[in-house]
Amino acid sequence: MHGVARRSLLVALVVLLVPACGGGGESADTTRNVSGETTVVVSQTSTAATAAAPTTTAAPTTTAATTTTAAPTTTAATTTTAATTTSVALPTTTAPPTTAAPSGLEQPAIWPAADVVLATPAAAAEGFVREVLRVPPVLGEFQRGDNRSGEIEVFSPGEGSPANRVHRSQLLLRQLGPNDGWFVLAAVSDQATIATPAASSTVPAGQVTVSGVGRGFEALLVIEAWVAGAGGEPLIQQLAMGGSAETAEPYSVDVDLSLVASGQTVMLLVRGGVGLESDPGEFSAIPIVVAG
Repeated sequence: MHGVARRSLLVALVVLLVPACGGGGESADTTRNVSGETTVVVSQTSTAATAAAPTTTAAPTTTAATTTTAAPTTTAATTTTAATTTSVALPTTTAPPTTAAPSGLEQPAIWPAADVVLATPAAAAEGFVREVLRVPPVLGEFQRGDNRSGEIEVFSPGEGSPANRVHRSQLLLRQLGPNDGWFVLAAVSDQATIATPAASSTVPAGQVTVSGVGRGFEALLVIEAWVAGAGGEPLIQQLAMGGSAETAEPYSVDVDLSLVASGQTVMLLVRGGVGLESDPGEFSAIPIVVAG
């Protein structure tokens, strides 16, 4: 009797415990002991343990390994590429072209053209008198200054003998250019001068006032502008009045250089008339440069 009641009690306990195990994570096992009695073994899984198991998901903390992606800081190697760019910039030191010899003449000259090479000062003087003044050249001896320059006198043809020749102007000559050709730099005379503009000065393209003193037959003075080194006809010709006797008197004229190319060297020439076709008359000539 007691045994039946005991077994009934155990069965009732099993019935009560099984639902509880299904909801709380508990498990119940029934075993039969050697006495034939059924024993219920209840095992309860620790919820704390199961809850702690998700902490194993903290393994994603291994995503801290992504901090190894900081390795791209090795992109600092790109700073080494900056060094290469600095080395490439060196070719910008192609300044050597400044070592090239300058083209043209070292200074303005009135005859011949910059690309013409004359081997002697006499050749330069003769060409100037013949092509610009349009008279037969009557020249004195070359008077050397330094080893690259000198002067030559220009005379009237005279009448009857060389002793009757009259001084008309002094040509200033110098060797210029890469080939050391001879050039006429200017012509000077006390009786026909150019005070303004200054020799070798730069003037604006437009009206330029030419002034100085001069004398000539019946006080006539001729002022001309030429492309330096060019024969043929002058660019401009103006007439002015100076002195008619022994004393040279002031003159002033305006010359229009507005059509002259920028950078062009122009020769200004003033001379007094003498009434003889073979006589150049007293004259002076200077170079100027026309600005753009």
